[in-house]
Amino acid sequence: MALNRRLLLWAPGLVIGLIVLLLAVWSTRQSTPPQTVHCPNLVAGCSVALAGRTIELGVEGELRVLKPFQLWVKAPGARRVQAQFTMVDMDMGFNLYTLRPDAQGVFRGRIVLPVCVSGRRDWLMSLEIDGQRIEVPFVTELS
Repeated sequence: MALNRRLLLWAPGLVIGLIVLLLAVWSTRQSTPPQTVHCPNLVAGCSVALAGRTIELGVEGELRVLKPFQLWVKAPGARRVQAQFTMVDMDMGFNLYTLRPDAQGVFRGRIVLPVCVSGRRDWLMSLEIDGQRIEVPFVTELS
């Protein structure tokens, strides 16, 4: 009975401490601004230094809405690569892709972008590579 009483006294403090710790970790992760990468031709690809390693990225296919293209990322030693596609000040729905490594270790994903009802073509690709983020602005081709 005494043990149960002690647990009841300590449990709220432990839960609150865990919540504070999780919020601190989350806010630290969210406060790191992404690195912006200007890649004038995603089909030709580009590279960027990120966390002490060189990351290469590009696409295969045409950058058109509703037409699939393949995004590839060479990130030596990476465990997880995700890509999210948004537009500034425009809700474009849920466009999050988890890229999978091929036999050579190149992360790949098949991407299909939705049509923007306003006719905009300016996109922002946010890549998260093992918790490090880069943003790549690009414009889709006319249909």
